[in-house]
Amino acid sequence: MPGRVIVCGDLPDRYEAERLLAEHQPGLHLDSVARPWEMVERAMSGSYDVALLLKGPIAAHEARLEGVAGLRRNGFTGKILAGGAFLTEKQDAVRAGADYAFDPDRQALERVVGAALVRPAVAADHPYLRYLVVGEWARSVAYAAELPTPPTDILLAATSCHTGAAFWSTLAAYVRANPSMRCVVVEDDGGVDARTEALATGIQPYVVLEQEGLGKVTELVRRFLRESWLATVTAA
Repeated sequence: MPGRVIVCGDLPDRYEAERLLAEHQPGLHLDSVARPWEMVERAMSGSYDVALLLKGPIAAHEARLEGVAGLRRNGFTGKILAGGAFLTEKQDAVRAGADYAFDPDRQALERVVGAALVRPAVAADHPYLRYLVVGEWARSVAYAAELPTPPTDILLAATSCHTGAAFWSTLAAYVRANPSMRCVVVEDDGGVDARTEALATGIQPYVVLEQEGLGKVTELVRRFLRESWLATVTAA
């Protein structure tokens, strides 16, 4: 899968990581540095999708944590992966801002990086709902009357876009047929009939925009995106 990855670690480990990634992820753009502070400087001067800190000696633990924190402080928009052998190492890395910490002896590094590059897909019917995905680690998919094929990870449906009963009964069956997909129904007008049919599907979450605001939808989308991404890298 194409993408840009920066790797930080000791030279032999970096060479091995680069070899594995080049072999299993053709087309991947790779850069590497020796020290965490170098990673922060380099990452902020280039558009990287993933920053990977390789497992290192305990003596370098604090420097590696500072590297993770430095990426976050400087607004790094990609995913941060941290390798570690001990539970405390991994917990510290996540607390410092890593998106995922893993033991490379238990999870293959090249598989984790490949999974981390995958952006969950969000389908939305209304333009303002698609706008919520801008800047998020996600792919935006537009749809109208026809539901997406194949199904996306998350689907947003606005009552204002579907005034007929047929769409909502079809959506209910679609959601039942795709239990791993998260669906959010947004009541934003569309008339009494549309709101009634949407509510009758029983699909949850169901957000009444006038009462809960767009912030609630944003919160749900971000939570579901993170859950979907974490499920992918955890299973890698």
